[in-house]
Amino acid sequence: MKSHKVSVCVILCACLLIVLGDVRFIIGSTGYWIVWGAVIFTGLFFSSCVISRNISVDLFVYLTGFLLVFLSFMLSGFANQDVYTIYQGFKIFFIALAFFCIYLNVRDLSEASVYKISVLCIAVGLVLFLMSKYALRDLYVELGDGRQGSQFAYPGVLWKTPVFFIGFVVAGMVFGARSKVVSLFALVGGLFLLKADSSRTGFIILAMVVLLFAVLCAYLRPKTAIICSLLFSLIGMGALILYSGGFVFFSHSEEPLVLNRLAAGDPIRSQMLADGLLHVKQCFPLGCGFGTATSVVDGADMVVHNAYLSSLGDIGMLGFVGITVLIISPICFFIARLTSASSRGIRSTLNIAYSIAAFGGVLGFALLLMLHPFSTELSEWGIWILMVSLLSTFSQRITAVTDVEKVAI
Repeated sequence: MKSHKVSVCVILCACLLIVLGDVRFIIGSTGYWIVWGAVIFTGLFFSSCVISRNISVDLFVYLTGFLLVFLSFMLSGFANQDVYTIYQGFKIFFIALAFFCIYLNVRDLSEASVYKISVLCIAVGLVLFLMSKYALRDLYVELGDGRQGSQFAYPGVLWKTPVFFIGFVVAGMVFGARSKVVSLFALVGGLFLLKADSSRTGFIILAMVVLLFAVLCAYLRPKTAIICSLLFSLIGMGALILYSGGFVFFSHSEEPLVLNRLAAGDPIRSQMLADGLLHVKQCFPLGCGFGTATSVVDGADMVVHNAYLSSLGDIGMLGFVGITVLIISPICFFIARLTSASSRGIRSTLNIAYSIAAFGGVLGFALLLMLHPFSTELSEWGIWILMVSLLSTFSQRITAVTDVEKVAI
């Protein structure tokens, strides 16, 4: 029980550091990494998992992927005599260490714990945003196009809190008999945060997560599928009300910001892709150094907003292979386990539901990298670390349900 409580605290702190990723601008980047370091040290020191035991295939593959990325930073840095690239490589090493810590501690978590942590993260994100907007105005951030955020989570970051945690709330509410009232409040609060940010990426990922759960309901519980359809319809209607600016709640003159941004397309990103391809051709195979994949936007250089393409140009072919391993392997592992469980007729509805929530997060992060720059920040990689660790844990429980499900937070 003691080890479970420690693991819950470690994962909760890590999740809050992800939710409040931009707090590093308040406490300083060094301070942010120090806090992460304290979480990692605590997680490794008190973890009930024996590090010397046999390493799972999943963990071996993920650590191999990180090793390839780390080596690519070193090779590119030395080849280009770029100390900055070498420095960023050591940040990747620290990220790998953080993953190792979270991966070990997630093993001790129950589904109920993950549900409560997810609700708490959405609540913290919502409270801090509302506090910044209506009380501490110096912490409030609004961009020229109307997108909102705060010093704790800027526009472009705020949406990640609801989108990556909302799947676990749905899993707990529909399949885990968690409080329907609390869950609905969390869903509404999450939609409000997504509406405030108006992220196109977040809108697309949330739609994907909803689709995954709709398919899951239809497959596992045909009778429940009707209830789920009604639930998702209510969520969709709530989102429509929030975004449309119509009905009886808003002025008809308001425009749906996120839909406008989707309809407008993104010619800047198209130009970035073209410039990124040219950069890859010039820098193949070792890359030209971290942050060199740029495109001119409004007269200034901006990093290419496609992590796969920019990594190929920045740190070379080896780094691209390493990142591909990290992104693709958890998807392959999950599909293989789900197929195996299905062929043997084994059903663990709760574990599959939470696996689907984590799987949606992994797919969402893969999509995120297609639309955002390559980063070496834990505020970014923390999402991948958490989602992959949860996916690995819950997918392994699909065919081996244990008493861990009964442990309360």
